[in-house]
Amino acid sequence: MFKKLALALALSGAATSAQAATFIFTDGQYGVQSGQTLVADFNGADDALVSGNNFKFLTGSSGEGAQPDPGDATRYLSILGGGHADISLGQAASFGLDVGSLDSYNTLTLLFADGTSQDISGDDIFGGDANGDQHSPNSNGRILVTADAGQTIVGLRLSSSSNSFEVDNLAVTPVPEPATWAMMLAGFGLVGAGLRSRRREATAQIA
Repeated sequence: MFKKLALALALSGAATSAQAATFIFTDGQYGVQSGQTLVADFNGADDALVSGNNFKFLTGSSGEGAQPDPGDATRYLSILGGGHADISLGQAASFGLDVGSLDSYNTLTLLFADGTSQDISGDDIFGGDANGDQHSPNSNGRILVTADAGQTIVGLRLSSSSNSFEVDNLAVTPVPEPATWAMMLAGFGLVGAGLRSRRREATAQIA
């Protein structure tokens, strides 16, 4: 599998270079990855999480959408021409999303906790001219988006100026709770103290 990495993407609107996210697109890879929690598989139970206009939940392939290939062959979300779909993520450090038959006119907009946003086009994800090929692994795969340090992703907007933008299996990595951070820092402190103690012991033995 070929990984395409985009770092320090330019932000849209009022966002600055300190308020961004990076992403990795892995072609031919699908499904929830280790460490992620599934938010929406668009198979019915989570339909209410999606708002917007001119989008549909589909199976198979038609003029309104192409099943992400190979994907999981279940229902997926398709944003039709001129439409958009908004999804709240709560407080996410990162998220993953299956994308299918990427087109240049597909846009993924990240919404940050500080009110700024960032647009990622189909060409950005693909790393070139996204041509909507329904079967090529180059335009079908999984994108992992990670917020930069100090930033939090609270939602996303999927939009398309023509048919269609197809996605599936949205999963997030939540921002750690303060107590979790405290435990992690305490653990790092103990490890550091142990290493310092070992160095002192080694120095004393050499002396």
